[in-house]
Amino acid sequence: MRTGSFKGALISTLVIASLMVSVVAATLILSASSVSASPNDRLYIVYDMGGRGDLSFNDMAYMGGKRAELELGVELIEMPSATEADYVPNLRAAASDPNAKLIVGVGFLLTQALVDVSKEFPDKNFVGIDTYCKSVEPQPNLLDVVFEEHKGSALVGALAAMLAYHYGKPYVGAVLGIEIPVLWKFEIGYKWGAEYWAPMWYKQKFGEWPPMVDTLWTYTGTFSDITKGYEAAVPMYAQDAVAIYNIAGPLWRGINQAVKEIAEAQGLDNGPPFWIGVDADQDWINPGFVIASMMKRVDHGVYYATKLVMENKFRDAITVYDHQITLGIGTTILGIPMEGISVSTLEDLDAFLQLGIDAGIIGPENRDAIYEKVRSMRDNQPAWIWEAVEELEGKIRTGEVEVPLTLTADDITYWRDIFERLPARAPVGGVAFAPDKLALLAPYIVLAALITIATVSAAVYWRRRH
Repeated sequence: MRTGSFKGALISTLVIASLMVSVVAATLILSASSVSASPNDRLYIVYDMGGRGDLSFNDMAYMGGKRAELELGVELIEMPSATEADYVPNLRAAASDPNAKLIVGVGFLLTQALVDVSKEFPDKNFVGIDTYCKSVEPQPNLLDVVFEEHKGSALVGALAAMLAYHYGKPYVGAVLGIEIPVLWKFEIGYKWGAEYWAPMWYKQKFGEWPPMVDTLWTYTGTFSDITKGYEAAVPMYAQDAVAIYNIAGPLWRGINQAVKEIAEAQGLDNGPPFWIGVDADQDWINPGFVIASMMKRVDHGVYYATKLVMENKFRDAITVYDHQITLGIGTTILGIPMEGISVSTLEDLDAFLQLGIDAGIIGPENRDAIYEKVRSMRDNQPAWIWEAVEELEGKIRTGEVEVPLTLTADDITYWRDIFERLPARAPVGGVAFAPDKLALLAPYIVLAALITIATVSAAVYWRRRH
């Protein structure tokens, strides 16, 4: 081979290799740019009234924002709202920033403001946490993030029932706020976990049916009157309910007062009676008496929405999911696992204790004592109780079981009727039916008797012939 030809081939090869390296490098740079932020990219969070320090939605949104700041490289900008009149100006100010990548509004009260401002800034991305913007006026740049509360309620319903079995209590309770469709999801999910799934799991685990546990429940008609929460809880505990699920926001104060009075009168350091927190981790409020909380992971909602924006998938999600994504148990968005419902853990407690310390609500000197009290309370419950809850969560995640989703008046009528027809409470170790509910089973009893008679008659006839 001639030297000139060899050199020419070598140069050609090096040029081609150089071009290939350049193409690969460019591809990597473009790929990296879709998931990493520029130094000026900003995430705005417009808080609901009350702002930081609520140890609920606002603080959880902050947690999600800080995670996005650390992992996705955006700069978190917080905007408090003193009154509802601040929503629109805050959203406008955020959207006016040329470096704003995403503007988040926290809580359903921001729904209309998000709709109005997103129309003014069509090139900006907006998210509402627990909002219903889609139902008001859907926008191509506005996404609702909502949650599968029925599934989380099923988990704490099962937990409450298992506690009732263990302590020999006849009831679990639920105190609800205003009767609106979203609360139907909590109500029926809780009843399903307590009255349907829990006894079947117990039978499979221990080989016998547990005592029947009924649900005491009431709608107080308010999310603000603490006295009504107290008045609803007192008779439930008087009937020996093992735990009451707070589905009424700040009415937990009334429920907690009822528990404190019982504990003081009986000299109790731990439950029962218990109560169950909602939305955020409320286990720290009365350690030893709040058995767990059903958490709507607002922090996950903020983080995942930011991730969708930074990966240039946000508008795709709006289109594919019709302006609303739902985070729950086993949920995926655009093929990516994104969950938003859980039962509180000790890790969650630790995070909320720090939030409480930062807000000046919890003294740092009390942190370890609160944590240890909650840990001890949980450890004092039989392991099979937590095993049952964990198993139900796993089966929901894989789709092996499906918790009923109640959204309409027809749905709630149907499911309430189902639970009214379930067997009434029985003594420990057996299953009994109240007379009025026994009547519902009469046709099946008659049919079973006829089948038995026919089977015996056939057997007698066969023996005589043979």
